[in-house]
Amino acid sequence: MTLPIIIKGVLTGLLLTVIVGATFFTVMETVMRRGPVAALLLNIGVWLSDIACIFLAYFSAKELMAPLPNNLLIKVIAAAAFLFFGLTYFLRKPTETVKPLGGGGVLILLIKGFAINTLNPGVLAFWLATMTAVVTTFKLVGVQILYFFSSTLITMVFFDLLKILFSAKLRKLVTESLMTRMFRITGIVLMAFGIIVLIKAFWG
Repeated sequence: MTLPIIIKGVLTGLLLTVIVGATFFTVMETVMRRGPVAALLLNIGVWLSDIACIFLAYFSAKELMAPLPNNLLIKVIAAAAFLFFGLTYFLRKPTETVKPLGGGGVLILLIKGFAINTLNPGVLAFWLATMTAVVTTFKLVGVQILYFFSSTLITMVFFDLLKILFSAKLRKLVTESLMTRMFRITGIVLMAFGIIVLIKAFWG
């Protein structure tokens, strides 16, 4: 039946929602600094990354996806990207001039969200593991797989939008001091992800 498949997909989406990753802090900081529209664009980049990973896992799981989480070069590049983003946020000041949202700014936000999510080896590994479980454990085929991942993505999008709206409500209460702490926390979290990826690349 379709309903049990959708329920499994929703539960998977909820699992991803409660996992606090690098993208969570980046999106929250973007809401505070540039508003909900900018955060939405960043999140769209994240969603597109997830969709791309799902398609890769479905069409070429073993050939394309399996080697990536264990590839040293991929992990080093990912770690460098996280460290760069983290250092940028850590050194950022709330008095910086914010560029208008439009043109290149829109594209940059989309690419940024896509890159932060895609460069995390854990994301690739998660979708590969999920696809494997869907096919081998849940025994789903054809349109059933579509139902599962559609419900997963819809759940993720719904709760991500709630996070953006909630953060937007708090925006009026944000002071310059709070913004500085937000930048520091975001930077530390992103750099921590980079260090963890780097450690696992050589000793994991």
